[in-house]
Amino acid sequence: MSQTHLRERSEWGARAPRSREHVPWDARTEFVVHHSAEPAMRTVRSIQDFHMDDRGWSDIGYNLLVDDAGNAYEGRGWQVLGAHAIGHNTSGVGVCYIGQDSPTPAAKAAIRALYDEANQRAGRRLEAKGHRDVNETSCPGDHLHTWVHNGMPVDGLD
Repeated sequence: MSQTHLRERSEWGARAPRSREHVPWDARTEFVVHHSAEPAMRTVRSIQDFHMDDRGWSDIGYNLLVDDAGNAYEGRGWQVLGAHAIGHNTSGVGVCYIGQDSPTPAAKAAIRALYDEANQRAGRRLEAKGHRDVNETSCPGDHLHTWVHNGMPVDGLD
């Protein structure tokens, strides 16, 4: 699968992070799928504002984000320590579907393309997991969790 166009931080108006910690690819073993559990019209910037202003984090928590149109966004970035899954922020690349538990085929295709790109960048296959596989939560919802565990198929998405 080809790489998806990743909208860089400057394209979505990201604030500067308070700090950044680099994570080498050899430390990455997982690709952790989340959902924002909010309306799909939520913007990446509003998620960043919530994470920085309300939670006091150094930046948006996720490494990458995807919306229903299939747009992919750079959150913290591929090799930056995330704040998305306790105990798995170094080992896991965190990707967040912006929405509840009803991703469109375009959103699923973008998540899968990011997973394929993560594997290519790592030089090996990362283990695909839902957030609930690593922390006590209902995230990423039943639909997304099942899809991840079925291998994130791109054909017959719904």
